Amino acid sequence: MSNDVKFINTSSEVKKTMVKLSKSALRAAAKVAGKAIRENTEKYTGRLAKQVGYWARIDRRTGQPELQIGYYSKSQARKKGKSPSHANPAWQEFGIKAHVISIKKANTMSDGKINYGKTVTHPGTRGRSILRDSVFNNIDAIQEAQKEYLSALNKEIKAAGGKIVESEEIEDA
Repeated sequence: MSNDVKFINTSSEVKKTMVKLSKSALRAAAKVAGKAIRENTEKYTGRLAKQVGYWARIDRRTGQPELQIGYYSKSQARKKGKSPSHANPAWQEFGIKAHVISIKKANTMSDGKINYGKTVTHPGTRGRSILRDSVFNNIDAIQEAQKEYLSALNKEIKAAGGKIVESEEIEDA
């Protein structure tokens, strides 16, 4: 037995309201997750933590709202008026292997106090999974932030309940 649900009224206003509430719920979740990511990002200069951004948008293929959260690229950070970090966010998230850093034009590498020479062996770093862990560790706070918008969405669905026709069909086994 299967229940087929058919919408009698598929007006664009109802669809727009549902999408608007869904996007608002995603934005509320992103604010909570973004704050946690900023707190968990290593703050040597503080620039990388300021590059955290999120995008609630509509997927063109499915028409469903989706949330993307991550770090702005250097060019996006400049457009937003933020000074970009010299570190790559992927280095903290995924880590980097040991490698040699060498110079081409200068005589030696120096930080002003210590002269390092023409090459330096970087020991590499282990990835910290900042984005993933920040979201997973704050699931309860994210759900709480979404609760208001999702309850409004449920009210809209209940209000449209009188306009839904349910029919039962017997499936062949």
